[in-house]
Amino acid sequence: MASLVGQLPFALENANGYKVWEDPSFIKWRKRDPHVTLRCHDSVEVSNSAVWDDDAVHEALTSAAFWTNGLPFVKSLSGHWKFFLASSPPDVPLNFHKSSFQDSKWEAIPVPSNWQMHGFDRPIYTNVVYPFPLDPPNVPAENPTGCYRTYFHIPKEWQGRRILLHFEAVDSAFCAWINGVPVGYSQDSRLPAEFEISDYCYPHGSDKKNVLAVQVFRWSDGSYLEDQDHWWLSGIHRDVLLLAKPQVFIADYFFKSNLAEDFSLADIQVNTCQL
Repeated sequence: MASLVGQLPFALENANGYKVWEDPSFIKWRKRDPHVTLRCHDSVEVSNSAVWDDDAVHEALTSAAFWTNGLPFVKSLSGHWKFFLASSPPDVPLNFHKSSFQDSKWEAIPVPSNWQMHGFDRPIYTNVVYPFPLDPPNVPAENPTGCYRTYFHIPKEWQGRRILLHFEAVDSAFCAWINGVPVGYSQDSRLPAEFEISDYCYPHGSDKKNVLAVQVFRWSDGSYLEDQDHWWLSGIHRDVLLLAKPQVFIADYFFKSNLAEDFSLADIQVNTCQL
C-alpha cells in the first residue's frame, strides 16, 4: 500500500494493522449522497469492443445507449482500460495513480466487466458459507486488488460546467484519482458512487489528457453484508460516466402526496435540493 500512504487525508493502512476496507465506521469519502437519477444527456459513447462474443453484452450496451440517447452533457468511459491485478493491497504498483506512471505494458480489460471473466483471479460460488474465514470485520490478507487506468478529455461544450464522476457499481470497495489527486472512496457493490471532480480536471482546450485511476479491493468489511447464494465476481462491473452540470443544479427531489379522507382529491408536494 506504499502507493497510497501519504496521498490521502486518511490512512488506508498503517503499521498498527489498520485497514480502511476493514473499518465498518468508514464506508465513503467525498462521495455524494444517494439521489434520484437526474441527467441531461445529449450523446453517449458506448464501446462495442468487449473481448467476448456474447449477445447479452451487445444488448446491454445497446440498452445503455438507448436510455441516454438525445440528452446533453454525458460521456461514457466504457471501453478498454489499462489493468493490473495485484495479489494484495501491499503489492499495488508504486504511484500507479499518478499521471506520469507508465502503463504501456499493462494488459487491457473492458469496462464494465468482472476481471475474473478475463483470466484474472478466479470466480467463487458460495451458498450458505462465506468465501473466506469468518472473522468480521477482517478479510483475508490475500485480497486481490485491481488497478485501472483510463484517459479522457473534457468536451468543449462543457466549458464552465461542474464535472461529476459517476460509477454505476464497483465490487467491493474502491479509491479513485484524477490526475494523481484522490477524489473519493466508496464501498457498496451494487449501488452508484458519485464524486465531483471539477477542480481536478484539465480544462477544455488543454493538450493534456486527464488520467482516471481506480484501485478496487475484492474483499472489504462490506463483503460480510453482501454474502448470498451467488457467484463472487469483482471489478468495475457497471458503466462509468462523466456528467456535466450547471454551476447550480437540482441534486435531488422528493414527492409527497396527501389524499383527502373521502378520496375526492389529492395534492402533491414537491421538494427539491440544489447544489
